Amino acid sequence: MSPTATAAPPPGLRTRRPTGQVAWPMIVVAGAEKTGKSHLCAEFSKSDLIGRLIWIPIGESDADSFGILPGVDFEIADAHDGTYRSILNTVRAAAAEPRSADGRPTAIVIDSISILWELLSDEAHLIARSRAAEKAARQNRSTPSEDADITVGHGLWNRAKDRWRLIIDTLRRHDGPIILCARLDEVTEFDRQGNPTRNRTWKVKAERNLSYDATAVVQLRSYRRATLTAVRSLVMPLGPDEERTRPGLTLDSLLRDLGIEQTADVRPAPYTAPLPEAGLIEFEREADERAQTNAAAAEMRRHAAAGTLPTPDEVTEQIIRALRDPNDPRSALLMVRSGYTQAVLEKVTISTKRGMVNASQAIDYLRADLKLTADAVSSGTPPEPPTPDQGQQPGQQPDTNEPENPNEPAAPPTSEPAQGATHVTTSPAPTPPPYNGATTKRPNQKRQTEQKIRAALDKEAEYQALVQSVDLREYLADLLPADGDLAGISTYDLCEFVKEQRVEVIRVLIEAKEAATVAAYTKAGDGPCMNIETVFAACKMLNGKPAPE
Repeated sequence: MSPTATAAPPPGLRTRRPTGQVAWPMIVVAGAEKTGKSHLCAEFSKSDLIGRLIWIPIGESDADSFGILPGVDFEIADAHDGTYRSILNTVRAAAAEPRSADGRPTAIVIDSISILWELLSDEAHLIARSRAAEKAARQNRSTPSEDADITVGHGLWNRAKDRWRLIIDTLRRHDGPIILCARLDEVTEFDRQGNPTRNRTWKVKAERNLSYDATAVVQLRSYRRATLTAVRSLVMPLGPDEERTRPGLTLDSLLRDLGIEQTADVRPAPYTAPLPEAGLIEFEREADERAQTNAAAAEMRRHAAAGTLPTPDEVTEQIIRALRDPNDPRSALLMVRSGYTQAVLEKVTISTKRGMVNASQAIDYLRADLKLTADAVSSGTPPEPPTPDQGQQPGQQPDTNEPENPNEPAAPPTSEPAQGATHVTTSPAPTPPPYNGATTKRPNQKRQTEQKIRAALDKEAEYQALVQSVDLREYLADLLPADGDLAGISTYDLCEFVKEQRVEVIRVLIEAKEAATVAAYTKAGDGPCMNIETVFAACKMLNGKPAPE
């Protein structure tokens, strides 16, 4: 099938009107020790807004004791064995429970979500300690002691957050209210420079994004004295810095205040969970495509170095591959020419709808056709269909020795089609600009830029490791490939890592009172810091530590 140089139409947009209905809430009940958060959840089972209440205990053992309260009616799902996978399966089973016979939903209580996050954090620390022990064994060093501080890399923390997110997303899809019990601690506040103050604040012990997912957050700082600290609702607005004390608050009354009772048909909030697995599949597909492109480029370079001519089929295949480039087919066509070299392509004749032309000229025609299509799309005018045989009678073959108009270069004379030649769709195009060899410089310039960026990222990682008093290989342990080669870390992964670690490095610099370095480092922006050596030139805490070479 002959390729075309026409841009694909954009995908259709699907929209819907807002329903105005209130979705089932996800409420966080965070309490200090013995303040009655479990008691509040048990009483909720008496509400006529729900048909059943399923209680999933995680690290808590007092759910049975609340069965003596008058009127309570809930079921305990404690068959899990304490592992993450078993807890996830229990949550999935509870979230799949249908409504009761009278149409009322099933409520789910998880007590406590803080213990779940501790479980995931402990997993990350155990894996990091196991990796450190394996590394010590490979290097014939002593195994780190139980008291030794082990750095948990960002890869392990991302794994813990992904597992947390899987449970939260499962709960989001449940057709009923969700109550998440959490522990509440009073902690010291820090100023902007990272110094402790005399002020104290209350902090929910859980993954830090929990407050974004919750519809409302209820804090029990003292026994049965509820304080609303966050509410996402139009019928019960609460400012971002506002708190509202609600003595005698019950979860039943809170749901009614959120408008659940007035909504005729409450459903789960429409939510489409991100699918990073799809990105992994796409990344692997792109990696395969890059491997094929690199193999084709190596074959092109072999022909160019040996001075041999590729077959017309080989050149046509590379031109078709370039036309299918999803990002920039015009540049991909130039890469085909720079790979083979123009001198080689001018000696290879391929068959097109314009007749027999050399491959370099075919690339010029295709690039011009792509530009015309792009211009037409950007202007909103549909491009006219290509008419490569314009001005010919039906059945008449183009005269390859005469140009179709005076402004177009004549194709080289050919007596018969090349063996195995394939048609490549082209259309009449203006005179292509003369090839001046400039395109061969662009890959070199791009490569030089990539090398400078990589060198800056390598130095920034070394400075970050020095500031945090960690060996560089241990600092980048989660990014290292199987062979342990630092050069094997991709530039993308290294860039994302150093950007994520800047906050922690700046915190350490603040504690060390390196004001000048902090001021310079905070200006690094969101990309690679190309002047990283200048940033740390005046850092006093690095005195005595070898600077990165």
